[in-house]
Amino acid sequence: MVARKKSRPAPEEPPVPVRLSSWKEIAAYLQRDPRTVQQWEKKEGLPVHRLEHQARASVYAYTNEIDAWMEARSGLPNAGQPEEQMPEQARFSRYWPLFKLSPWLILLLFVLAVIGVGIEMRPIANRHKASAAADPPPAPVLAVMPFEDQTSTDGILAGNLTDSLIADFDRIGKIAVISPQSVSSFKGEHLPLQQVAGRLHASLVLRGTVAKTEDRLQVTVELLEPSHNKHLWGATYTRNNGDGSPSLCEIASGIAVEATRKITGSVPAVALPNRDENPKARQAYLTGRFYWNQRDLPGLEKAITSFQRAISIDPKYADAYAGLAETYDLMTDRGVLTDAEAFRRAKTAAQTAIALNPTNANAYSALALAVYREDWDFARAEEYFKKAVALNPNYAVAHQWYGEFLGDMRRFDQSISELRKAEELDPLAPMVGSDLADGYLHAERLAEANTELQRVLDLYPNFPPAHLYRIQVYTLLGDFSAAESEAQTYLRLTHDSTPLQIVGIQRMAAMGDLEHARMQLSQLLAGANGRSLKPYQRSQLDFLTRQDDLGYRELESAYRARSWWLVTMLVDPGFDAIHTQPRFLALARRVGMLNSSNREMAHAIETAQAVR
Repeated sequence: MVARKKSRPAPEEPPVPVRLSSWKEIAAYLQRDPRTVQQWEKKEGLPVHRLEHQARASVYAYTNEIDAWMEARSGLPNAGQPEEQMPEQARFSRYWPLFKLSPWLILLLFVLAVIGVGIEMRPIANRHKASAAADPPPAPVLAVMPFEDQTSTDGILAGNLTDSLIADFDRIGKIAVISPQSVSSFKGEHLPLQQVAGRLHASLVLRGTVAKTEDRLQVTVELLEPSHNKHLWGATYTRNNGDGSPSLCEIASGIAVEATRKITGSVPAVALPNRDENPKARQAYLTGRFYWNQRDLPGLEKAITSFQRAISIDPKYADAYAGLAETYDLMTDRGVLTDAEAFRRAKTAAQTAIALNPTNANAYSALALAVYREDWDFARAEEYFKKAVALNPNYAVAHQWYGEFLGDMRRFDQSISELRKAEELDPLAPMVGSDLADGYLHAERLAEANTELQRVLDLYPNFPPAHLYRIQVYTLLGDFSAAESEAQTYLRLTHDSTPLQIVGIQRMAAMGDLEHARMQLSQLLAGANGRSLKPYQRSQLDFLTRQDDLGYRELESAYRARSWWLVTMLVDPGFDAIHTQPRFLALARRVGMLNSSNREMAHAIETAQAVR
């Protein structure tokens, strides 16, 4: 996508306000403890907003509003200080009028106070008990670390056991489990367990070894609480492997059940998958998942081969069809299949998986993505996304894709909430963090987008999508030097100079030098990079250089080709200059973006049009 400079503050103006999403964040910003900040909000008008939910309200605040409040109070004596931090004289002076009263009146007030304290103590104690009951300890978060394979070098057997374990925990549904993509980054590492758990934001860790000979399979496992260096449970499982029984799957089920019982104190009531399934099909499926988690083109192609092999062994294997659907969803824009063919295959595979197993969350998530991007059926897509996250709340990909969908629908707070949930479940996945940054970017929360991208790049300095998103952030801020630096890094990593050329065009357009901007655009389109651009992308460059008729012509071409990129048209910065024009909104309605089922988006666009 092409970024276009918005009418935002120039770099020398005050920074973009940051949203603080909890009492803890607000207190950290003010360098006070949360209790003091809550008192300021109650008694002194600190600007804090609330969102009401069924269970309880959540709070948030904006740094610019807090700064204005602090500045307004800066002239008041002892402004913004809790009483315990006031000078002694100031604290004493607040109560000085009491000492002017008569001794008899003081005695009477003292007696009444003692009586009042006696009356009030029991309700206060009850309120404290109720508060404690309303605030249960945080739910446990489990990281299933990559098992160590002691008999092979490819890691597939250990990877299969890890994936099977996580799938069983997801089916049981009693414990939040970190995504395998995040834990896989620690494969082969021997870091202190507390450090690993801290980076994953996990309170519990499950780890072990697997060894296989011609006739025997042995798995050792231990459950640990890293914060207290505490060993909670351990076991060794040995199975006779000569008869072809699904030993690995049986062991995974046994571990999941016992670990859940140890953590929650109860035996899971859910029925795990039928272990009479063909063990070779299961092995092929788990191998497909192993490659799918790599998310690059060679990995996706191997995943397709593995899922298809599982289906050829067991034509009624729902999980394999779901994996195939998710893989085809990710094959768009990779030059192997057309987008239409990739989405068609994804929908067919997902529908087959649902017919075989109506509770398959992965299949609903894959179907939702294809339905929203290919069919432009947004109401049905949201129904499928909601079904997916309800069936498996631990599935990070479902939250991630649902968050992207909500962002495209301009439901920014909901989008960021889902993307944050995905990051909680998959904290070390660079694409999840990059998509969260993109969610902030669409909501015009550029400072938070940049902070999230910095977090991703601190972990993965050579992750190209993060650099690509950062180019957008800097161009929106008007910092073209920083954008060019990011584009140079992207060029070094990918050998693709297109973003660097586009930043040059954006710089010329921002300076008002449309003649040179159009010359640079002509040079780009005449080369190999330009020829690889799709009509949707070319249209943004036309609008950037004020060639609106050409831009609308390219958008019509994108519409006729049913480009899935059109579902992003109302949040894409590349259309900022024309996103309230009647011709643009008419196309958005034809795509289905402004229909009656999306009143929130329609209202946002119509309001922006009225303001303009």
